[in-house]
Amino acid sequence: MTISGEVLQNVRALAAEQDWVVTTAQLRATGAERADVRRMLRAGQWVPLTRGSYWLGRDARGPSLRAQVRGLLLTCGSQAMAAGPTAARLLGIQGLPPDDGTLHLATPHDTIRNRQGVHIHRTLVPDHAHTTLRGIPLTTPARTCADLLLQLPRAEAVSMLDSALHQGVLTSADHLTLPAHLSGRPGARRARAWVPLADARAESPLETRIRLICLDGGLPPPLPQWPIPDPERGRVLRIDLGWPAQRVGIEADGHGPHDTPQALYKDRRRQNRLATLVPGLTLLRFTWSDTYRPDNILIPLRQALQRS
Repeated sequence: MTISGEVLQNVRALAAEQDWVVTTAQLRATGAERADVRRMLRAGQWVPLTRGSYWLGRDARGPSLRAQVRGLLLTCGSQAMAAGPTAARLLGIQGLPPDDGTLHLATPHDTIRNRQGVHIHRTLVPDHAHTTLRGIPLTTPARTCADLLLQLPRAEAVSMLDSALHQGVLTSADHLTLPAHLSGRPGARRARAWVPLADARAESPLETRIRLICLDGGLPPPLPQWPIPDPERGRVLRIDLGWPAQRVGIEADGHGPHDTPQALYKDRRRQNRLATLVPGLTLLRFTWSDTYRPDNILIPLRQALQRS
């Protein structure tokens, strides 16, 4: 015997409002039997998420982060919310460490336990520090960034802040509240020193890391997104980091955008055009591998600045 059409219709209608996620309790309420659930799971029509929740979506890539978080929250009580790296990824913030698949929740309750793939941050988040994102409760951008400042190494923490500011997830007003969000928490003194290093003009974590290496190496602060007008073609080209007075610039060649043959040809044409627009320009190019050996960046950059 298969699940009735009416029950299946009710289940899917409910799931459609919850990122295609339903809980065991909700299935019972719609009239689905345990045997129905087992049949749907064996057929691959439904996918188990966290304990007590199922994904009914049709995306070949599997359940999204939102669906995974929704499934967890639906089974954890009303005062739980996404926090830390999970909240940041839901908000679209970049510059974080590689995702290990762990879901992070904040809740004041002792009844919710850590389990495989789930990390519970046992804390009471003030009302002003939590919000919702299309129905998902999570910490606000300011609280999320403050939490991560306390958890991440410096380069990743500043990259995260740059990304949040650049995308408008964290407003300039939010940025000013970060010291208050950090106040009285372990590691706050160290994290507060990183807050002024953030720059909304950074367009990638690689640019942020190169900028920090320059500052740590005692070089003058570079100008992010140095604008180069091209009146003849009616546009403005931008160099990732630059010292306009010395006519020295840096291009940060990240993974992906600069790897294809088409991108290499485009970069070459662009560099030739920049050399025409800025006579005497020294344009250095660095990759992620260079950031692991700062002298690969600092030595040629110092030489270029000294020649100018």
